[in-house]
Amino acid sequence: MKSFSIGSLAGMLGSLAGMGGGFVMIPMMTASRGLRLTQHQAHGTSLFAVGSTGLFGALAYGIKTGEDANNSNSTDMETPQQQGLVKLDIAVALTATAMITARFGAIASSKLSERSLKRALGAFMLFVAPLVPGKKYLDDWLAGKDSKDKQIQTQIETGAVQKQSNLQRLVPASFIGTFSGFLSGMFGVGGGAIVVPALVLSTDTPHHAALGTSLCAMVLPAIIGVLTHAKKGNVAWRVAPSLALGSAIGAYIGGKEIGLHLEEDVLRGGFGVLMLVLGGRTWRSAR
Repeated sequence: MKSFSIGSLAGMLGSLAGMGGGFVMIPMMTASRGLRLTQHQAHGTSLFAVGSTGLFGALAYGIKTGEDANNSNSTDMETPQQQGLVKLDIAVALTATAMITARFGAIASSKLSERSLKRALGAFMLFVAPLVPGKKYLDDWLAGKDSKDKQIQTQIETGAVQKQSNLQRLVPASFIGTFSGFLSGMFGVGGGAIVVPALVLSTDTPHHAALGTSLCAMVLPAIIGVLTHAKKGNVAWRVAPSLALGSAIGAYIGGKEIGLHLEEDVLRGGFGVLMLVLGGRTWRSAR
């Protein structure tokens, strides 16, 4: 029951932040009043639930395929509930490289001490906390420095550089997947903490779409990470199924009933606050 509750909370918060919920689960699983798992067990077990969070969270946001993924004009008059927000082509590009590096991240995790692993997790969370909320101010600053982006956007809208546009979207996603996969395997998270800020900062992907795409892209890398951690005995199978069930339900409700109805600024701010609070607590507990 306790693992199901932890999974439900983590899945709901994870779907709102475009993450697998590992950042929420791991501190609860290692706490004395939680599941009392070791740090390594918590990282490996959380990935089992991260896969279900990603799958059901992505379904809640809706899948966008084919020409719809590249045609924003056809959905200008649609609400987020009516249009698929998960950009499948970008998700595939993210997944392709993340599946390769997730295994190496899991191996690196097993070589760190409990204290070092916890401190590294806390430091990373504190690092990414201001990235997404600060994107709006970065955009304002860049707008006053360079007008080339407007010219490129005009060309894209007229179809003059459509093929180049597709390449420009997918190549960065592949590089992002390389880092997110490694972090996913190492920290037992979905990698959304790096995918969401990177997609928002490096592409024109709206925040809602970045959340859904990130969730979709974390499913297969999470499976690879679980298999690697399991070989090293770092998956607590007694709690993993209930944890995954709770995260699946929480992720779907969070994405479908809450995430689609919130403004982007609210989601961005919530992402930053969540990372700041959990990162600070994780860092302090490692002392």
